[in-house]
Amino acid sequence: MAGRSTKTALYKQIQSHIREQIVSGKLRPADRIPSEQELMDEFKVSKITVKNALAELADQGLIVRIQGKGTFVSGDLPLAGAATIAEASAARAVPVIGLIIPTMKTNVIRKLVDYTELYLKEAGYRMILSITRESATEESNAISDLVGAGVQGLIVFPTEDEKYNESLLRLSLDKFPFVFIDRYLRNIESYTITSDNFGGAYDAVSYLLSKGHRNIALLSPENTNTAIQDRTTGFENAYIDREISIDKNLWCHIPLGILRSDRALDYITEFLELHPSVTAAFTLTEEIAQLTLRSLQRVRRESEVELISFDDPGIPNVSYVQQDEREMARRAVSLLCDQIASAYAPQNAVVPVKLVFR
Repeated sequence: MAGRSTKTALYKQIQSHIREQIVSGKLRPADRIPSEQELMDEFKVSKITVKNALAELADQGLIVRIQGKGTFVSGDLPLAGAATIAEASAARAVPVIGLIIPTMKTNVIRKLVDYTELYLKEAGYRMILSITRESATEESNAISDLVGAGVQGLIVFPTEDEKYNESLLRLSLDKFPFVFIDRYLRNIESYTITSDNFGGAYDAVSYLLSKGHRNIALLSPENTNTAIQDRTTGFENAYIDREISIDKNLWCHIPLGILRSDRALDYITEFLELHPSVTAAFTLTEEIAQLTLRSLQRVRRESEVELISFDDPGIPNVSYVQQDEREMARRAVSLLCDQIASAYAPQNAVVPVKLVFR
């Protein structure tokens, strides 16, 4: 297949190949087309890629897939030609994009879902939502189901405990149109859209340091994904750039197993009791901010410790780093549309954040 462009998404190459055979008359109405395995071998792609290519051709009315028998050129077509294919393509249903998210618990994700649906609709797409409940297995199943159903592309908010999910890696290798949003997998070439996690944390901690705080606690979920890693690095660099000694004993990365249980409040409370020198705390998520406030109330220190959060925890007098969910969704949809319409050219986009004072 050396003559085919490597810049075109692989599933589109398969579609073009089958269309060319129909146009040329090599494949006539009711003729059987190569099997999924034959196409996988010929194009050196995964089964997911082949399924997606065939599903879209079926949606266009060009082929018919018969369970247990195979896939055939539609018998309703007259002798195939360019005009017939164009008419069939024009008659297809509204194309669909899949949005995969880990949870609906946070305000940030709820806003991202809302704005993503808005911008996809404006771009002429319908959205299907899949929630993984922070399960890598469910994430893989969602990818397989959505691609198998013939979605044109995916926007993926990965699970909290990021792993090198084989399904995500396969999407990248197959150049299937998809965008990582908020979190992503390092060292995998892909399209990503994130907030300025490093800069937001850096600004928040710099502000606390400018007020004279030195013993600033960092409280966050376990350091397992790029968002938490970048925010942690921003925290540290605020100290480094001011040549102020940092005490990493005041860092509390809560194991995900504890955070997802009813033990999280006790865990944070014990941490605060063991570190009475803390005068300020920066929490890396809104959930941790709410738990930290409750823990401070338990140890009767809520009026002594200044609290700042990444994302709005909805707590009076607590300043926070505000993400621009609307712009993140807009850019994610734009990147996805670019992939679908043109050559594959991965890029990383970072959306600015701002510190909101209360």
